[in-house]
Amino acid sequence: MVQNDIDDALDQLGMIKSGGDLSSVELDEIEDLELELRFLRTFIKYKNVLLPDSLVKITEKAQRIVKEIDFGIIPDELISQLQEFVEGNTSSMCNFELDDSDLTKYMDYLDENLNDSLRLLFGEPDPDMAKEVKILKKQLPYIQKRMRFLRYLYGTEINGCVGHEKLKGLRTQIQLMAENVGHFYLSLFGDEDHTLVSSCLCLIVLVELEMKKIFHGELKASKFTQSKTFREKKLPKGFSHHLNSLLVNLRNNKLKNVASARNINVAIEFLLVFLSDVPNHVITGKRLNEALVKIGVVVGDMLCVIKEDASKTDDAMIQILDKVEDLKVEVEERYKSLKYSPSNEFPTVGGLSFLHSFLRKLNDMLKSESSLDFMMRPYIRILDEDLSYLTFVFRDVANAQHKHEEILIDLQRRTVNLAYEAEVSIDSIVAQCNALSHFFYSLPAIIKESKQILAKVKEMSFQNLPLKPFSVVEPSKHLPTHRSNPVNDEEIVGFANESEKIIQYLIRGTHEIDVVPIVGMGGQGKTTIARKVYNNGNIVHYFDVRAWCIISQSYNRRDLLQEIFCQVAGKEDKGDKEDILAYELKQSLTGKRYLIVLDDMWDGKAWDDLRFSFPDGNRSRIVITTRLEEVAKQVKHHIDPYSLPFLTPDDSLKLLQKKVFQQESCPPSLQDVSKAVAERCKGLPLVIVLVAGIIKRNKMEASWWHEVKNSLVSYHGESEGYSLSTMQLSYDNLPDHLRPCLLYMGMFLEDARIPVSELISLWIAECFVQNIESRRLEETAEGYLNDLISSNVVMVSGRKYNGKVKYCQVHDVVLHFCLNKSREEKFMLAVKGNPDRFQSSRWKDRRVGFNFTDEVFSLGSKTFRQSLRSVIMTHEGNSCDWKSFSQFIQLKTMIGN
Repeated sequence: MVQNDIDDALDQLGMIKSGGDLSSVELDEIEDLELELRFLRTFIKYKNVLLPDSLVKITEKAQRIVKEIDFGIIPDELISQLQEFVEGNTSSMCNFELDDSDLTKYMDYLDENLNDSLRLLFGEPDPDMAKEVKILKKQLPYIQKRMRFLRYLYGTEINGCVGHEKLKGLRTQIQLMAENVGHFYLSLFGDEDHTLVSSCLCLIVLVELEMKKIFHGELKASKFTQSKTFREKKLPKGFSHHLNSLLVNLRNNKLKNVASARNINVAIEFLLVFLSDVPNHVITGKRLNEALVKIGVVVGDMLCVIKEDASKTDDAMIQILDKVEDLKVEVEERYKSLKYSPSNEFPTVGGLSFLHSFLRKLNDMLKSESSLDFMMRPYIRILDEDLSYLTFVFRDVANAQHKHEEILIDLQRRTVNLAYEAEVSIDSIVAQCNALSHFFYSLPAIIKESKQILAKVKEMSFQNLPLKPFSVVEPSKHLPTHRSNPVNDEEIVGFANESEKIIQYLIRGTHEIDVVPIVGMGGQGKTTIARKVYNNGNIVHYFDVRAWCIISQSYNRRDLLQEIFCQVAGKEDKGDKEDILAYELKQSLTGKRYLIVLDDMWDGKAWDDLRFSFPDGNRSRIVITTRLEEVAKQVKHHIDPYSLPFLTPDDSLKLLQKKVFQQESCPPSLQDVSKAVAERCKGLPLVIVLVAGIIKRNKMEASWWHEVKNSLVSYHGESEGYSLSTMQLSYDNLPDHLRPCLLYMGMFLEDARIPVSELISLWIAECFVQNIESRRLEETAEGYLNDLISSNVVMVSGRKYNGKVKYCQVHDVVLHFCLNKSREEKFMLAVKGNPDRFQSSRWKDRRVGFNFTDEVFSLGSKTFRQSLRSVIMTHEGNSCDWKSFSQFIQLKTMIGN
């Protein structure tokens, strides 16, 4: 036998060492050879307890020893035995059970191996492994000391003194402990597996717990009954972590061949949830220690059952599951005393759409094979049934009049809030964040509240509302149309005299460069008239080059320079720095007559950042649109700022009818009321466009025109506030499922051209898009976008060759409405400016959009609330630091731009 020959070789090496006359080098070589041989002796003799990959490593080590060994020292018989082992079958027998003599001998061999490891560790350490070595120097002696003590107790105090049947569980646990120590020792000579350390430390405690039970039950007279190991009530530090690692290993190694495997996996999942959440304010100190002892016993029982033959495990499995259920009952009792306080910090917009998406999520969880989902299944099934019924009712109420409408609207609000609460609880359990509190406290309270709402709804009479199967209102199926101008779909109506006046400013006057400032409030038509002039045929021919650049409140100087340079020079971005770009732009414009439109300027600083790149002469002109009279005065050269007038009543009526009826004519029966509505719009193009979007849904009904007109009467403030008031009216007339889609536009930068493909993907990721049979989500989302465009709250800014929308954008008045409404509805928070001023603890929104201008964007160690679900970063720096959001496993959407 190989191991006998190895013992003989070790004896021979010992005699050589004791004979003296060896140099330090020779002595080191002999001691290294002894270490290698002791290693082989352990794992060749007990190869049946090893994993296949470990056996391969041992075979490779034996092969290396055969090649390097000194034939003058080692007997030829051992060389041939090792050669046979190397060339032999390296298959391993799993679940091999050692007898008592083998088990104690195996631990003795391992004890010698651990001594060898300690000798190596306390030698010359590798500087790159200093931290790991320091940890191992603490762990190895502890593992060795505990295993020696347990081996002694088992071999001298327990074995032979207690019935064989009563020792079966202990023997299995000791073997598992020894096997894990062996695997851990093996890992020291390869890729170290830190989970094995946790397993070893945990299994040592499990063996101690099992021995404690035996000593206190069968061996009360033994002196060891009062030893510190069995008297100590407090578990070792870190036991919870080690127990968690062992359970994770059990969960990952699917228990397919074990009876009741599904129930055992669910039990493991509950124990992992428990361990991830303690200690906490409910379970700590003595309570926690007692619970950990019970979990340790359960895990020990599981390990024993896994080693058993599958046909003999039914009763043991039932006992394990009963113990886990008892632990659940105890934990649940601890949480019953807590009082549930629902949050009111969830969005109030798009409630039915959220309920629909949440029901889809619940349905997916009910179909899931995940043990964690299976653990929550009783709660999920109740939520699914209750919320499905309530959603059917609320959907019908939204589409019909009902005598209890106000009460039902309040019940709907409460139901939506509960659904949000339930989602946070479920996600927190999945992410194992305060999981016990949510499992035993929040979810039961949410279900109790939903039952109360359900009972209230069922008390009401619904004779006039047949409860039909849940259905979704289909979006309008707009067919894309080909347009003559693929860049912009805006209707240009009015401003004929004004545009002619501005054209004259541009082509006449001084030979020097001049600036034409156009001043007007938001929604008054500044951009419209500027575009009308910019595209005028005379202007196109008069100027050598033209460029259009949107400034907005937040801008980046380099981006502006690059945008203008690309248009006038026709060159792509090379990544040049600002100063180089500014010089190249000036060089490109020198000697040419150019027209530059700087749209939506909010600050004179933007003009200072750009003006030195615009060379003088050649009758070149700069058109600047702004809301601010001060900015207009600051940028003027020769021409006074031009204050844009409001549309005339005739132009207002013409624009309204064109937007409502498109290519059709307004029927005579609607002429008077359409004129009255146009007058209410106060000559503001944006208000007219928004009102047209409301009216066109029922454009042939005079009563609807009158209703809209009467709604417009209610606002008597300033004109700019009137635009926002009209936007509110447009928003109120949007279907429930479109409102979150519109508010989401506030995530993007002002004047941004939003890629439709990106927008649709985000809507779907946010679960705004309802699943309609026979239609892909992308098709449904495209219908949503077309509905918003038809309602004139979203504009087309670019189309594909087939007429479909490629880019869209919103007017800045609409954008500001979306931002204000999002805050009001707790839907989203948009953060701009300096990240140092941002304090994440002050808000509780589910979505946050960042727009910071720092070169390197970072939020450092900001703390975010667990309700956060979506983050979009649209910043103008060079890089994003996402570390602040690493804690959010439940984040749905994370976009960097």
